[in-house]
Amino acid sequence: MISTMFWSVLIRTGQLLVESSTTIFCGLLVAGIMQRMMGTEGIRRLFGNTGWKGLLRAWGVGMLLPVCSLGVIPIARQMLRSGVSSGTVLAFVLAAPHINPLSLLYGVTLSDPIVILCFGVASLILAISAGFIWEYYFQNDDSGAAIQEIQPSPPGLGRLVSVLVCAARESINPAMFCVYIALVFTGLVSGLLPHGILGLSMRHTDWVSPLLMGVLAIPFYTGPLQGMMRLGLMFEHGNSVGAAFVLFELGIGINLGLILWMGWLFGFKKIALFFIGLATCTILIGYGMEQPLYFAQEEASHTHAFDDWTSPFVFDQSVSTDQIVPKITQKIEILEPVALAGWVLLVFVGICLRLFDVSGKFENWLQREKSPVQSQPASVWNKKVSGQVLGLVTLLGLVVFSMVALFLYYPGPGEAMAEIIRVRADAVVAVRSGKKEEAIRQLEKWDLLSRKLQIGYFLRTGIYAPEAAKAIEELRECMEEIRDALLANETQKAKDLVGPLEKAFRESRVFFEKDHKEFKSSSQE
Repeated sequence: MISTMFWSVLIRTGQLLVESSTTIFCGLLVAGIMQRMMGTEGIRRLFGNTGWKGLLRAWGVGMLLPVCSLGVIPIARQMLRSGVSSGTVLAFVLAAPHINPLSLLYGVTLSDPIVILCFGVASLILAISAGFIWEYYFQNDDSGAAIQEIQPSPPGLGRLVSVLVCAARESINPAMFCVYIALVFTGLVSGLLPHGILGLSMRHTDWVSPLLMGVLAIPFYTGPLQGMMRLGLMFEHGNSVGAAFVLFELGIGINLGLILWMGWLFGFKKIALFFIGLATCTILIGYGMEQPLYFAQEEASHTHAFDDWTSPFVFDQSVSTDQIVPKITQKIEILEPVALAGWVLLVFVGICLRLFDVSGKFENWLQREKSPVQSQPASVWNKKVSGQVLGLVTLLGLVVFSMVALFLYYPGPGEAMAEIIRVRADAVVAVRSGKKEEAIRQLEKWDLLSRKLQIGYFLRTGIYAPEAAKAIEELRECMEEIRDALLANETQKAKDLVGPLEKAFRESRVFFEKDHKEFKSSSQE
């Protein structure tokens, strides 16, 4: 039992490191870009001064950045060091994790769009109101970071290097220990909670669901995409809409690491009062949303939405080492390998700089203006570009990156279906041969691919067909029944369900392939 708990904690922590790598790596890079390309003055101009203008700008910029509630920390540090109002920083911190292209599209296509729209509007109101209240009550008693006047790096390749150097130093900044504490804490608690203990929670008929979600969601780290996946499952199972909103606002937007960092910076008493007020308002809004936004026809008897918040194993079962790596690597997709490698590289460079360049001589050298050779015109790498232009280009670049990431993460129908066919074959073989762990792993992968198929189709066609959604939902229901049977060690029942699963797969496959061909032919015409 002790060894199973140990492996459970290790797996959950490893999965969190993988899932958070992209958004945290993005946050580190954006922090470097802001400091070395925009400089103090450029950052202040981007976010404006105190008041509604700065709060709205913070919310708007936050929407463009694919970061999470941990990835916002290095960016918020640069904002505070540049003299941006702490109320504006708090509005940014609360807004940025919730709405970005990757997660927003997932939520819109896998739940009722009006629900996600209401969630987004409520989140906007909460973020701006919280920033305004903070400015009104605490701005004059602000103990934030001291303002540091930093000039943008001079033109040239050295400017790009200085961005990476700044990001590397941020990756080992003491504030990043709050990031690691949040990940380890979430992995520890998730690994120690008994498997499936939350399967009967967050029911629409249980009035305590939004309150329970607040207790769980505030300390746990939840990435934007992972949070939207849980929301999609909650809507599919007919769970509490109020609890879903609390997960959206507090689960995706707040975690223990963010609370520790803000308490360390502004004082734990003020931060405790601030978050108690925010959590209270969020939970009350959740209760208000419960009936008006509940559109489910029926509520499932249980849910798998919160399986990742509990142990991946039943504690009385033995765990072999060959089960551990596949459970961690199943979270690795297209963007994660690059982000993980980049994150590790930044930490390595940051440690080297801390050991061998304590005084910052290398950065000072990069910041030094190079004298151009008079007989040669300036190269394309040495053009002088203002901080405002660089800031605008950076934001546009992030939008382009988000769009490219969308099409990479959500493949086209043909590519997605080819991968589904391969995974489906592995899943069916594993079920029929009685390989429980392999079957569950392949079914979970198939489930995720079916969701990507829907979103990838919507991205490329602009069409959201209710018939297709219904076919995929029926397929996922079959997968869930087989997974439940396997978890209950009902092997024969799982084998008997393979026939209905294959039938549901053929129906959904024909529908999507037919529709995709019609879309291609209409495009050619």
